[in-house]
Amino acid sequence: MTLINYAFVKNNIVVNVAIFDDPTEELLNIFKEENNLDLIIPANEISHVGGEYDGIKFWPPRPYNSWIKNEELNEWESPIPYPQDGEQYIWDEPTTSWLLLPTSN
Repeated sequence: MTLINYAFVKNNIVVNVAIFDDPTEELLNIFKEENNLDLIIPANEISHVGGEYDGIKFWPPRPYNSWIKNEELNEWESPIPYPQDGEQYIWDEPTTSWLLLPTSN
């Protein structure tokens, strides 16, 4: 028995991930047609529902619309680097900036 994760892809977005036990091509095609999918392909450990598939690798869902893909590191990055001053920040998408988290006293 060989369990394999498969990603269901529509418009380059992973819409579902399912586990099959050695499925036939016929079975995968039935799922593809019934769910109006573009692809059903073996998934890897970083494929997530809502993630993107670029034809080579899976991408986790984009955390914010302004973030961009770093192909080299295989991760999403903010357009402004995280401050390295030892403080804690949270990303604010409306202003596309890092906001300092208040400290509790």
